[in-house]
Amino acid sequence: MKKVLSFFQRLTISEKSAPLAFLVICIFSFGLLIPRLGFYMDDWPYVFYAKLKGVDSLREMLVFDSRPNTAWLYILGFNLLGFKPMAWHITALIMRWGTVVLFWMVFRAIWPERKNEAVYISLLFAVFPFFMLQPFAVGSTHHWFGFLAFTLSLLLMVYAVRSRPAKMMIFTTLAMSLEAAHLFTSEYFSGLELLRVFILWILVSRSEALFSKRAMKVFFNWLPYLIILGMFFYWRVVVYENPPDVTRNEPVILMQLFSEPIKAIGFLISVSIKDAISVLTIGWQKAADVSNLDFNSPFVQFKLGICLISFGFANFYLRRLLPNRAEINDDWTAGSLTLALAGLLTGGLPIWLIGRSIVDSKNLLSASRFGIPAMFGAAVLSFLALDYFVNEKNKKILIFSFALTLAVNFHLDNTREFSYSWEKQVRLAQQLLWRAPEIDAGTAILTDEEVLGIMGEYAVSFSINTAYQVKNIVNTPPYWYFPFYYTNPNVNELLQGAPLESSKLSMGFSGNSKQMLLLSFNPELNRCLWILQPQDTNLRLVSDDMRQLSAGSDLTLIKQADGEDPTLPDDIYGKQNTKSWCYYFQKAGLARQYEQWDQVVKLWDAAQSAGERADNGFEYVPFIEGFGHTEDWEQVLALTKFAKRITAGLEPSLCTALDRLAANAPASRERDETIINLKDDLKCGNYQ
Repeated sequence: MKKVLSFFQRLTISEKSAPLAFLVICIFSFGLLIPRLGFYMDDWPYVFYAKLKGVDSLREMLVFDSRPNTAWLYILGFNLLGFKPMAWHITALIMRWGTVVLFWMVFRAIWPERKNEAVYISLLFAVFPFFMLQPFAVGSTHHWFGFLAFTLSLLLMVYAVRSRPAKMMIFTTLAMSLEAAHLFTSEYFSGLELLRVFILWILVSRSEALFSKRAMKVFFNWLPYLIILGMFFYWRVVVYENPPDVTRNEPVILMQLFSEPIKAIGFLISVSIKDAISVLTIGWQKAADVSNLDFNSPFVQFKLGICLISFGFANFYLRRLLPNRAEINDDWTAGSLTLALAGLLTGGLPIWLIGRSIVDSKNLLSASRFGIPAMFGAAVLSFLALDYFVNEKNKKILIFSFALTLAVNFHLDNTREFSYSWEKQVRLAQQLLWRAPEIDAGTAILTDEEVLGIMGEYAVSFSINTAYQVKNIVNTPPYWYFPFYYTNPNVNELLQGAPLESSKLSMGFSGNSKQMLLLSFNPELNRCLWILQPQDTNLRLVSDDMRQLSAGSDLTLIKQADGEDPTLPDDIYGKQNTKSWCYYFQKAGLARQYEQWDQVVKLWDAAQSAGERADNGFEYVPFIEGFGHTEDWEQVLALTKFAKRITAGLEPSLCTALDRLAANAPASRERDETIINLKDDLKCGNYQ
């Protein structure tokens, strides 16, 4: 044991191991939950178009998304990665890690003697707690490609400045090509292009003391990149036109600079400072929030374990990292501070020029993508602050390791929300397909509130159409999702027949509330998906508005499958378990709709054989009716009493089910006696 401890105490680590350290910290933050992640919000349009219309249709989609030149990236992505979420998430992680490695190389190229500082900054940049859309593995592809191409272009530019003329031309040409690639693919990092001036100034200043010559040399070195940047802005502002009726990403503040320059400049100064502060601080606040720390939660226990391992890893690695060779007297402090501030105050330019900002966004999760270019500057400035205020090495390592641990905690918490959202998405899609194998085209699917986190109306709509693998879509999807509290909260108006219309990208849906299905989906309450129907107007387990609106939920829109039951696309959702309680419940609901009572009983028997049972009494109602129509009144009695016992407030629904049996089940004395006894037990007279 002493020999082992002695070995680790003597062990030293070269800065060449830094890329591996970056990968480890990235895996701790983003990689461990990848098997539990899927597609979300802005992922779904890409998946929908590529899956249902073919990957070439992404050209059409991205024209309507105001990024026509991004199509090549996503077409290549789907051709290489297919539709498996894990493949996209691993790729996103690799691109993030690659960006970190390249920034580390940029710092090493600018300040070759500042090896340790480059490692510290890059570790922090790898997991800086702000960008919360890492699990948008498809939708953030152009973000990480842009960052990757930009950083590689910066690195080649630095190499070009330090090289002889022949190599300089090669490096400059490659750097310009990558600059064009990231600018014309995605505009997110166009503001960071201004960093080139500051980097060139630092490099040129070391060999040119005279200000005028220095400025001239910087300008001529920057000129090739300035030309590419100018070409991009000319194309984006003058040449490019959005499709008709699409007003997206219009450079309103840029135009205002010509008409009202003082007002526009004031806006830019204000939002740049506010957004810079938000990128610097918001993530740390969330990372340190312990208000929901439940030590009994398995996830919290897992998260704390990973945080402890992360702290131990960072602390051990940085203590064993070989120090810089000697005391260094260079332009590090002024230069790195300049780059930090420039990164923070220019990273958001493309967003600010269209009149948007982080601080004014209602949805911080979505708006965090606006801050991704500024994370580099935030990481540099955060490290410089720590380095300035904490001189003693051991204290600095402890504080820095704790900061990294907080960042890991931030990302694990964030990723857990995405993981749970995907779990709900899969349940919703699978149960809807079980209960409604086919739905008439033009059907609106309603819930009261949004039932899936990190999604939104259009994302759920695209996911439902993708789950049904709809054929021959042109620009009118057959189904669309509406959380009616947000689209039309007037229940009476919806019952009378209100238009339900929506559009996204090139897709447009025009429906009516007279053709709708009403869903209640609360797996948090241990419930399956419920498709409500007019007989549920007295169901006390949903809101008053849901009860009232259930009168308009038209089950005749649901058809049984012609042939084999449809299944979810395996490449997206994986293989599904058909031995769960919700499977038997959904299939029983479909069989009840078509009065296939023997099938209902068979499904009950199969559920019992599989050891499955409901946690909510309402889900026994189809089986109660099935046993009544097959004249097994002993089971009707037992299931009705059990349903009442496990779920409070279910009496009105059970009473109406008994009324239906009294009217429609085969007549017999046993039927009448059973129903009378049950109605007395339930005190049905109080509800009817």
